[in-house]
Amino acid sequence: MHFVGSLPPDVCGTPRQAMEWITDQVGDHRLTALPCDVDSDWIVAYLRTIAERPAFEVRRPGEYTGYEDMRRYGVRRGHRLRPADVSMEREDVLRRMLEDFRALRAERPELADVRLQLSLPSPLDLAIFVFEGRPWLSLRHLSVFTQATVDEVTAFTPVGGRDVVWQLETPSVLVGMDMAKRLPGGRSLAARLLARQVAGLLGRLPAEAEVILHLCYGNLGNTELVAPRDLGPAVTYLNLLAPALRRHGRALPPVHLPAAYGAHPSPVTEEFYRPLRRLDPEWRIIAGIAAAADPEGGAESLRLLETAAGRRAYSVATACGLGRHTVDQAEQAVAAMAVAADTAPH
Repeated sequence: MHFVGSLPPDVCGTPRQAMEWITDQVGDHRLTALPCDVDSDWIVAYLRTIAERPAFEVRRPGEYTGYEDMRRYGVRRGHRLRPADVSMEREDVLRRMLEDFRALRAERPELADVRLQLSLPSPLDLAIFVFEGRPWLSLRHLSVFTQATVDEVTAFTPVGGRDVVWQLETPSVLVGMDMAKRLPGGRSLAARLLARQVAGLLGRLPAEAEVILHLCYGNLGNTELVAPRDLGPAVTYLNLLAPALRRHGRALPPVHLPAAYGAHPSPVTEEFYRPLRRLDPEWRIIAGIAAAADPEGGAESLRLLETAAGRRAYSVATACGLGRHTVDQAEQAVAAMAVAADTAPH
């Protein structure tokens, strides 16, 4: 079972509580990794801190209650943006998470071979949300956000060693490809550029830094930005990313591929999963098919996904984190993951 990361606030008051909740929920199922992400709204806490940084000023107010309530920042006149200005500033937090994880693992024999999963928002996504509504500024300053991300992983890798896996989270891929489809050839061009961006980032990370790739359709307020018709865009992107990663000397990471989205359960039609027939055979798929709204349907979705892909799923998951769920809904979502995992052929 794979947990994307975020949990309902009522069960993750501290990193230790979050990790214990997940460990207690999974029972005898094996974890891909044990995440610890106490921001139930992904990067909203980070975005709020930008207002306090001297490099930025608020250009449009917003409280992040929905997609129509997004704050927009700008760089203060005369300031040249540096990596320190956009850093997530969480080295001490990550160290405490790692300490809590190692202590918990020492107490729980079932975690003996499990690593700590740390969220790594894509620098492109961070830039897009900081300069919300002004993509040219996001691209102009992307190199600064990228360097900040590389600096964070490079500094922490010797500390975490083999105990850590980073989950690179990039909703901008599927959302950006959907937006680009309005232009002739736009989706293909967007996929190529987005693949180049992620491959370039991973190519700059330490060789020993292991990664899981998380794709997403957006999930602010448990509402998607994109409602997929099928998995074609994801396959197009991944088939471009695979050779780009190989050129950078990086192994293909496991990829969390969402089929469910927002509050919607995963589709149970062959057409939705058919594009997986042309997916590069080296991709290991974390099937994002489980949903609290349809605990039994995920098993059929998993069967359709594996049949189309011609391979067993690496793991099963929900479409996104559980931070926008109530505790009851989160427990139902975990139960749906277990149903799918238990009905998969062994």
